Amino acid sequence: MPEDIVDGTVPVEEPQGEFQGEPVENTVTDDVAADDSKPEIHEISCSNCGAPLTYMEGEAVITCEYCGTTTMLAGYDNIVTVESHYLLPPKVGRDEAIGIASGWLKKGFYKSKELPNKVSWRETEARVLPYWIVRCTGNTRWSGQQKRTRTIGEGKNKRTETYWEPVQGRINDNYTWPVYAREDTSEFWGIRNMEPGQQCVFPDWGKFILRIGGSKKAPNKNLLEGKMDFSIDELKKLNMQEHIINGQIVQERAEASARNRIIELHQQQAESKATKVTDIDTTIDVQGVDLVYVPIWELIYSFAGKDYHVLVDASRQEVLSGEAPVGKWAKATIFDIVFLLIAAIFAAIGGTADGAAWPWIVAGVFGGSAIAYSIWTATMKE
Repeated sequence: MPEDIVDGTVPVEEPQGEFQGEPVENTVTDDVAADDSKPEIHEISCSNCGAPLTYMEGEAVITCEYCGTTTMLAGYDNIVTVESHYLLPPKVGRDEAIGIASGWLKKGFYKSKELPNKVSWRETEARVLPYWIVRCTGNTRWSGQQKRTRTIGEGKNKRTETYWEPVQGRINDNYTWPVYAREDTSEFWGIRNMEPGQQCVFPDWGKFILRIGGSKKAPNKNLLEGKMDFSIDELKKLNMQEHIINGQIVQERAEASARNRIIELHQQQAESKATKVTDIDTTIDVQGVDLVYVPIWELIYSFAGKDYHVLVDASRQEVLSGEAPVGKWAKATIFDIVFLLIAAIFAAIGGTADGAAWPWIVAGVFGGSAIAYSIWTATMKE
């Protein structure tokens, strides 16, 4: 246990043996000087072992770093123990996390295979983050109209007209929807990226104009897969027990948030299938809500004078989200394909235009530009 609690608190005696006592909440204050700009610090006793649990103003899901019991402050004078409480056991430390991130950096068309050898790993932060997992089924029925065109008439009377065609559909999916148990998703990098449908891979194109592909959206992943009952001993194996982050969002709010986000997702999916959605109805059937702590390594690396982030799941040993510069040859390939395709189109026009020289000139300009860009790329440093 630390010798004293953070700024403006009274010392806490080192516990002897088992802690005893009922969970009694009190506010830790400083009789000498109070800093109103800092969040107020409170203290309750662990309902299981009696250890003092300190938490910041606004935190409502507090995990005991001695026995692993999680307490939820569900309202005024309503302190309950979270029974459905799990951990994804961490399996990799700092060096292994860097190795996983390095392997990710050299995979894929858009990244240079030599990239891991040219980066400098600047920061590594371990965090054990709280997530409410809402197990549910989302079922949506929608209807709308699709805008279409058709050609009617013949000869001089031939014309194209627009018409609307009625369409309908159904969206049904099972979810283990993750709700981050903190208010501020920007507090740590990449937290929001883990939500299903959010962008989780961010290619850095620099000043390159033809930005085609390279990004990726987070899948509907089950964060409960591989779970175990919460265990402080498992976290101690990799010295991650001191990096547990308390939650701020209680179970009821997490369930409501998951419902709203799934409704929004189904709305977006329906709108992608119709020009105009005129009617939509979504029902969410919740089977249960669990609290799981996810051990994560946040890594920051530098390349060409710029910093990039990578989140590594310390349990599944995989990259959850990351940023990476696009390799020079990926840019050259995309540039050449686009310019050579344009050159081929104008060459085809030149082949059908009687005696017209300009299509061939344009085709030559675009084709020559593709060749020149490839030669220039070969002289560039990655």
